[in-house]
Amino acid sequence: MTKSVLVIAAHPDDELLGVAGTLKKLMNEGSTVISVIVAKGRKEEEANMKQTIHQANKEIGIKEVKFLEYENLKLEQLPLHTLTKEIELLINHYQPQTIFTHHYGDVNRDHQQVFEAVLTAVRPLPDQPPIELITFETVSSSEWNIQTNDKTFKPNYFVNITDTIDDKIKALESYEVEMRNFPHPRSYEGVKYLARVRGMTVGVSYAEAFEVIRRVWL
Repeated sequence: MTKSVLVIAAHPDDELLGVAGTLKKLMNEGSTVISVIVAKGRKEEEANMKQTIHQANKEIGIKEVKFLEYENLKLEQLPLHTLTKEIELLINHYQPQTIFTHHYGDVNRDHQQVFEAVLTAVRPLPDQPPIELITFETVSSSEWNIQTNDKTFKPNYFVNITDTIDDKIKALESYEVEMRNFPHPRSYEGVKYLARVRGMTVGVSYAEAFEVIRRVWL
């Protein structure tokens, strides 16, 4: 059976910054991946952003992108149950075995709201298959919050992306308008350096790191 995976991200480029190498690896092994972009991104880029998102996702092989089209940087003004219900509908439709989303400690409030909505939407219910929930780090957000035990990204799951790091960088080139110059973390060099550090942690050349919220071995 083909594995279904959702990546649920607050903004355009978040879905690739944190997990593109892993998503490419999953698709190489036969999984189907769907990107869900919750907010519309920066207003000055709004007119062309959907085309940009499709192109960036296509670069790593993602054919389907869902747009929820909420206002950028205003998700905390939205009742949480509204976003939760939309995510529940997507879960019912796609029946994912795995969901990747933002880390709960990100400094960006939109990221925090998306995590809370996803966490609620994947709550274990009787007679429904469990969904594994895995959080990714987003450069220029996960590392910029206060480093306390309840906020710090604590990686406990690593994926070797040595074979897919170039695919990740190529896809991010479609998001050039969102990228910055080094030493900003959201630069091409910054993304590769972080992958180097995560790779060295586990003895490979490049890796993506995750904090697992829930995994169930049936």
